[in-house]
Amino acid sequence: MCGIAGMYLFKKHDLGIDYFEWCLSTMKHRGPDSQTIWHNDQNYITAFARLSIRDLSQNGNQPMLSACGNFCISYNGEIYNTEALKNLLRPFLSTFKSTSDTELLLYALIHLGVKETLETIDGIFAFAFYDSEKNRLILARDRMGVKPLYVGNTTEGIVFSSQYDHIINHPFFKNEGFNETVIGTYLYLGYMPENSGVIQGTKLLPHGYFASVEDGQINLFNYYSYPVSPGNSSERPELDSVMKKAVSGQLISDVPAGTFMSGGVDSTLVSYFANQQSHLKSFTIGIKDDKLDESNAANEFAKLFETDHHCKYITSKDLLSLLKENTMAFSEPFADFSSLPLLYLSKYAKENVTVALSGDGGDELFWGYLRNRNALRMIPYYQKNTGNRRLKLLLNKIKNPKGISVSRHWKHPDFADYYYSTFSVTNAGDWLPNIFRSEVAAPFFLEECKNKYEEMQLNDTCALMNLVRKMEMDIHLQRILLKVDRAAMFHSLEVRVPFLSNAMLGYSTEYDYTDCIKNDQGKMNLKKSLAEKSSDELVMQPKKGFMIPINQWLRKEIKNEVVEKIMDMPSHLGKMFYKEGLRKMLREHIEDHKNWGWLIWAVYSFVMWDDVHRKKN
Repeated sequence: MCGIAGMYLFKKHDLGIDYFEWCLSTMKHRGPDSQTIWHNDQNYITAFARLSIRDLSQNGNQPMLSACGNFCISYNGEIYNTEALKNLLRPFLSTFKSTSDTELLLYALIHLGVKETLETIDGIFAFAFYDSEKNRLILARDRMGVKPLYVGNTTEGIVFSSQYDHIINHPFFKNEGFNETVIGTYLYLGYMPENSGVIQGTKLLPHGYFASVEDGQINLFNYYSYPVSPGNSSERPELDSVMKKAVSGQLISDVPAGTFMSGGVDSTLVSYFANQQSHLKSFTIGIKDDKLDESNAANEFAKLFETDHHCKYITSKDLLSLLKENTMAFSEPFADFSSLPLLYLSKYAKENVTVALSGDGGDELFWGYLRNRNALRMIPYYQKNTGNRRLKLLLNKIKNPKGISVSRHWKHPDFADYYYSTFSVTNAGDWLPNIFRSEVAAPFFLEECKNKYEEMQLNDTCALMNLVRKMEMDIHLQRILLKVDRAAMFHSLEVRVPFLSNAMLGYSTEYDYTDCIKNDQGKMNLKKSLAEKSSDELVMQPKKGFMIPINQWLRKEIKNEVVEKIMDMPSHLGKMFYKEGLRKMLREHIEDHKNWGWLIWAVYSFVMWDDVHRKKN
């Protein structure tokens, strides 16, 4: 796992080598083992920082050139199905200089072409592939967006990087203004969505897409989209066989590997299958609070599965000490404060391993969230026209005053709009217009999901629940993957995600919601599998969840710091906000009349991001 950066110019110009040396110096955490720059004499330069995982020799270093010298790749990620790729390349070449997946990817792009390669490889990746013969640059991200790739586009050329600060501080963009509607989306969702950026002319390349840059143009192509159509469940293989293969494939490494094991179902299943392949270390953190701590469950599973388990307890004081590190780790605005314990866990795991497998994606693939079950209950209302829906909601409220909130569902034009609102930062939908002057842009993937919704039959509950899953994958999951990559890579730890392997993505579509939601519980297929390996009592115990006491912190420990940063924010930020609205929000929260913690933290994080990451070169 690594970091990449570079620039492609439409006309010959100064390549700014000093700038990319700065880029390398500021992403050594992504690649501490070597840093190299390559450029041609005209219009292309690329920088690479390496975290050595496969083929630890210099043969695996990048930027990597083809034997003919006409092609160059800078690549951040891991390809798991390297043997299959090598077999496809046998008609073209029989020997390789290295055992790295980088070399295989390079020659696959040369001989198989971009589209076939992207449709074939199973992995997590972001890469820049330059063809000097055609003077063409290809930029691509993996199917679900595990690895980042930011892009800045001007009339002069393209700048790309694994870090957003490398884009916004480049001379092309250093003085560009804010994209205020995207800032609104950030405040609403708690992260910066794909195919957009808070600075004009910048964006995060969307997952499942590649960009082709040549002749002064950048064109975007979709090669993978998580489907809403179900597969053939009658021919579905056993879950365990698919999981075992997915986990086994992601254990390939020339450095020590382990797992994150929180005590929840998903990470525990991954740890079980990983430990079946090789006796691995598993890691979790605990908290001295019986209401929140899940480390006891993790310890019980570890004993049962005989993993080499490591648990470290954390206090609020420990988390508070990470506030500055948290701001440094995220070069884009980011408001999910659960990044704090993840930073702590990543640092702890890195003391023993360089690769860790996580359980991310299980909830999204198999309807594991409470909001998924709530959506199922709401579908009958949204299968009616707006007037009938409102009438039915009112009648239901009369019968059950403590039931469904009428006001929440009154304003949504359709089911897709309602479900998108469940991803919002707590209270953002209601309060954002009181503090933020601009409109809120719809994220790129919401438009795609709405297009799918318009094609559906509203009486098809299964189809609507498949749309729920797609929205989870394309919108909500992106915040989680962003968090995990930045927190782990800040400590030079590669995190792999078996639930998001090609096989698991395809396999998941063979389930519909009736297979997974039973007795008002989600992902029952995963729970059943884990219970067979342990016990119903262990698996079905209520989930606690490691919660950050952000509401308390904002009233006590960090109140003065946050109030000062928000109310005295620089004028170039302040002009986007209603100061009286901010003051009222802070007062209501501090006096414990309302819980505005998420939204306050989102504003504070935005101010801190601007202070730490903008105009630094």
